[in-house]
Amino acid sequence: MVKSTRKNIVETPSQAILDGLAKDGGLYVFDIVKQLDLASLLGKSYQDVAEAVFCTLLTDFSIDSIKKIITTTYNDSLFIPSPVTLEYQNDFAYLNLYHGSTFAFKDMALSILPKLVEEAKKINNVNTPNLVLTATSGDTGSAALAGFSRLENDHVIVLYPTVGVSEFQELQMNNFKSDKLHVYAVEGNFDDCQNIVKKLFTSIKTKNVQLTSANSINIGRIIPQVVYYIYSYLQLVENGKVNFDNKEPINFCVPTGNFGNIYAAHLAGKMGVPINKLIVASNENDVLHQFFETGIYKVDRELHKTMSPSMDIIISSNLERYIYELLEGNYELVNSKMEELSIDGLTKVFEVLYQKLFFSGSASEDLTLAAIKEEFQTSRVLIDPHTAVAKAVYSKYKKEKLDDSYTVIVSTASPYKFSDSVLKALDLKQSNLTEDIKTLSNYTNAPFDDRILKTLTTSKFKNELKKEDAFDFLKKVIGDIDDNKSTSY
Repeated sequence: MVKSTRKNIVETPSQAILDGLAKDGGLYVFDIVKQLDLASLLGKSYQDVAEAVFCTLLTDFSIDSIKKIITTTYNDSLFIPSPVTLEYQNDFAYLNLYHGSTFAFKDMALSILPKLVEEAKKINNVNTPNLVLTATSGDTGSAALAGFSRLENDHVIVLYPTVGVSEFQELQMNNFKSDKLHVYAVEGNFDDCQNIVKKLFTSIKTKNVQLTSANSINIGRIIPQVVYYIYSYLQLVENGKVNFDNKEPINFCVPTGNFGNIYAAHLAGKMGVPINKLIVASNENDVLHQFFETGIYKVDRELHKTMSPSMDIIISSNLERYIYELLEGNYELVNSKMEELSIDGLTKVFEVLYQKLFFSGSASEDLTLAAIKEEFQTSRVLIDPHTAVAKAVYSKYKKEKLDDSYTVIVSTASPYKFSDSVLKALDLKQSNLTEDIKTLSNYTNAPFDDRILKTLTTSKFKNELKKEDAFDFLKKVIGDIDDNKSTSY
């Protein structure tokens, strides 16, 4: 079962997936997380590990439905060449998570979430189509559109900031527009988009469609992400990097803005993976780093536009799940802290200063560029700016803590999605997007997915909304979808 972080509300996992956000505005967390028999999973496939995780957490789903969902998702037709790969270096490995259709780690969860939603509807006897509301700082939008576009009757509304996403990300999202897929650029930043989505969830009731979310506030996003942390640990064991019998712990270094990806790593630890440190890597928008350093969660601050836009976030939604844990499940206190955050722009959770699991750091734009250049020059490995943030923070951590624990650095996106920044790091001339990608490929000979080229043929037309008008406009769009009216906006 799962429960809300803000009130004493208990739901089944399937209902939580349908709700997205808890009815009280809180986030769902698992009341009990059981450990896996990791020894039995050694030598198993990614699909086998996924099945074990899903069966443990999705307690009201049948085993047969879980098997079908996994086998029809994590295969070499959707993920080329495979769902995940590990790229081993001396004392660390990159966990490459960008082999899906939109070339970012969000595909790992959003390719399977639509199927989880469909099964959840069957379990709960819900027959209405889905209306998926999503805010994105770059990659979630295209991954949600790609995933839910495979379902015939569902509508998807994606909001992204007019300034902040890369040109490739914007083209990719607008590539999916149709009468059921709605993409809007909102004048503002990601937090503005996220606030609009939350307001829509809490203020709109629909009759003929099922409102749900594809953001990581939906626990159905978190569950698939747990899998690759467990799988990567098992791979380290099988490749002789760590000792299984001695429960030798490892580190995970995760570039993060919304705290969902690293929270999934935390759940993997609860399920049995021996973890020494979870390293939170922030870019110049270091609200998470400051929280772990000071115990103060402050969102009343300037948002910086960086070359790692998927991390350009100040209101880190999933942090509430960890605050709930720090406050030992005191949902009334969590609710009070979240109200304080909403009113005052900050809240204090000094309990975080006494935890030993998480380490945090941040990387400037210069350090990010330097990490891209150094990795290519020393190892011939090409990384995107988000991964470079993680590499820079890991290097600082290792130097400061002298920790020899084997580390997995989570590589979250293809460098070709951010070719302009990568070219800048490598001191190469930049041109237009198409030429930049060709230049990067020719110069580096880095693995190149032919599917990337299809994105470049997209029309540059986009729908833009003013921030102050967006809520009322989208409320009308949702009303028309609910009433089965034309939605040619």
